[in-house]
Formats: sequence, C-alpha cells, structure tokens
Amino acid sequence: MAKLILGVALCALVTLICSPGSANAQQSLSQAGSDVTGDFGYLINNAQLDLEDIVTSPLYIASPNSVFRKPEFYLVVGGVGAVWGGSFLLDQTMKSHLRSMSSSDANLLENVSYDSVSAATGLMYAYGLYANDDRARHLALTAGEGAGVATIVDIGIKFAFGRLRPRQTSSHTAFFHGGQSFVSGDVTPMFGLAAGVSEYFDNRWYVAAPIYSLALLDGFGRMGHNAHWFSDVVGAAMLGWGTTELFIYLHKKHAMEPDRWRLIPITQPPGPLSQNQVSFLDGVGISYSW
Repeated sequence: MAKLILGVALCALVTLICSPGSANAQQSLSQAGSDVTGDFGYLINNAQLDLEDIVTSPLYIASPNSVFRKPEFYLVVGGVGAVWGGSFLLDQTMKSHLRSMSSSDANLLENVSYDSVSAATGLMYAYGLYANDDRARHLALTAGEGAGVATIVDIGIKFAFGRLRPRQTSSHTAFFHGGQSFVSGDVTPMFGLAAGVSEYFDNRWYVAAPIYSLALLDGFGRMGHNAHWFSDVVGAAMLGWGTTELFIYLHKKHAMEPDRWRLIPITQPPGPLSQNQVSFLDGVGISYSW
C-alpha cells in the first residue's frame, strides 16, 4: 500500500517536471518541494497536538463545551451501538452465505479494496501537490494518520476482547478466549483512508458511497477467508472512520489556535487566520508564545 501511494506521488512530481516550459517546470517543482516540507510540519505538529488533546481530554469532561453535555454525542453513541448490535445478530447469517467463497475470490476482493482506496488517497495528495491545494494534501495526511493510529488501537482491542475467529469456533460469542478476531485489523485502515477521501468532497453521496463500498470489499474478502465475523468488520469500519473523523475535527481546531506550543515553528501571514494560511518554517525547533 505504501509503495502504491509513493508511486502515485512520484508520478505527479514527474508530471510537474516534464510540463511545458522549463521555467514553469522549475517553479512548479520548487513549489511542490515547499509544499512537501510544509506538509511534514503540518503532520508533526498536529500529531503532537492530537496526543496532547487526547491525553488531557479527561480534564475537560465537566467543562461547558464538553461533548458529554451535548445531546448529539449520545445520539451518535446510541446509533453506533445499534448498528454494531445489528451486525452482531447477522454474524451467523453472513457466515453461512460467505463461507463457500473461494480463496481466489476472497483475495480479489481484498486486493481491489487495498489498491483502490490507497490509490484514491495517494491521488488526492498528488492532486494537492499539482493544484497547490492544501486541503487535499492535509486531508490525505490526516487520513493516513487516522488509519495508522486506528490500526494501533485495533491491536489493543484484539488483546482486550480475545474473540475467536470463525474458523476457530462455531460460536460468535467466543470472546475473551485469547483470539484476535475482534476487530479486523485489515478493514480498519481502509475505512480510515476512505473517510479522508469522502471528507474532501464534503461527504457527497456520489463519492462517499463508492469509496466506503470499496473499503467494505476488504471486509467481505476477510469473511470469505473465514477470518472474521460480520460484527468484526463493522466494528473495524467504525474504528477507522471514527479515528479519522476525530483527527479532522482536531486539526481544524488546531488551525484556530496558532499560539499553542508546537515542535516545528509556524509563521502566520497577515490577515484573518484560516486553515490554509499557516505555513511552516524549515527545520525543527520549539516555539511558544508567552
């Protein structure tokens, strides 16, 4: 997956270099290099601030702006619980319909999902370089961060719940038996990446439906291999999607807080602050506004 994304980005840079007009090509390459440097600072600083926000979040549970004081939070939690509960009830039904899938078909579904979702994310970043579109590049990076962090969280969830895989037991209630079925570590990053692509297009249905469907193909492939229950796939989808959406929200919040401590110093151009108006200096340092 990483090789595919890197290849797409390199193709975009080659296109920039080979475009007509040597002066324009050099200018485009210089701009692309500057954008990549800025994106490095964007990712490092936001990852640092994300960690700080998540670790200190319990301190603000009782604050007036806490999500726990908003009815929408409980509606979302209730909706997520209902969807997962419904998928749990369908575990045996889905297993009976997919257990006859051939190994080659299951592999095909997984490969289509991996390649298409990864390529969509890589192309979005490459387009951001070509069109100097900060939002496209930043959402691609945020999606990558979400996919990576969700995958790490997934490891902890597997250890905590210890659910056996369908090929290990006929019961879908076999939790806390030292298994690694819940939740799917393959599906989680696919939905993390898909969330970033969908967000770039403001979650319009004609983009959201295809990209999430492609991510879900991986889940069907895993069930075809008899490696996961349906509720493992749905849980993984929620984990990947939710992690990226959390980081998208936090990164927007960080853009409105330029005076917070950052590992890499930033410069703010004159005028009103927007998410695309924060630039990063070369090098690594420590900056704090007293």
